[in-house]
Amino acid sequence: MIRKISIGFKTFVSTQQNETKKTQKTQEVQKLSRVEEIKQQIQKGEYKIDLRKTAEAMAKALLF
Repeated sequence: MIRKISIGFKTFVSTQQNETKKTQKTQEVQKLSRVEEIKQQIQKGEYKIDLRKTAEAMAKALLF
């Protein structure tokens, strides 16, 4: 009986690890596509920097 619980737990952990890996891969693909989008905008001269957001992010980084 204890053995079955152990096996079930291992399966649960394995499933969680697989889901985490899938999520990480999806996030990596999304980041790469965003980077590619920004790269194309820069090449076309269409990329606009939001100075307010940039300044806020820099201030937060310095304060915290």
